[in-house]
Amino acid sequence: MKKLIVAILVFSMLTGASATSFAQDKAVKKNPATLIVTQFLKQIEKAELTADQTAKAKELLTKAAEEASTKRMAGGITADILKKRTEALKSAKEAGKKGKEMQEAVEASLGLTEVQLKLYKETEAILTKAKMEIGKLLTPDQIAKLPEQAQAAFKAKEGGKKAKAK
Repeated sequence: MKKLIVAILVFSMLTGASATSFAQDKAVKKNPATLIVTQFLKQIEKAELTADQTAKAKELLTKAAEEASTKRMAGGITADILKKRTEALKSAKEAGKKGKEMQEAVEASLGLTEVQLKLYKETEAILTKAKMEIGKLLTPDQIAKLPEQAQAAFKAKEGGKKAKAK
């Protein structure tokens, strides 16, 4: 009898956890801003942010992601277009393209109108600005724990600002 009760409890915990996970996945798909925030926080989790840093990062990025998502939807930039962007980025990296050359190749592959392209660039700038603000919350030790790509993004932007100030 005890084995039956334990089995039922284990089964109910497993099905409850998967149902919760499914509900979270469904919520993320409905709200692109949530997906942006979740993905970015996952990228920087190796930095081991404090609870305060995590809360500030979520707040900053959520605000920017909601603004960007709203503008994208209003401008007709769909999830399919953003999927094309991801594929184009992979292809450009495999082709050895970097920097501006990569950016131009990706933008060309999206098939956006001039208005949409301007909007796309504007929303990317909004998200980049928020990510840079989050980068300012991190200590040098935390940044050093991040993958090279994330480190380079923080360093490149900081270097660009310093270069302009000179």
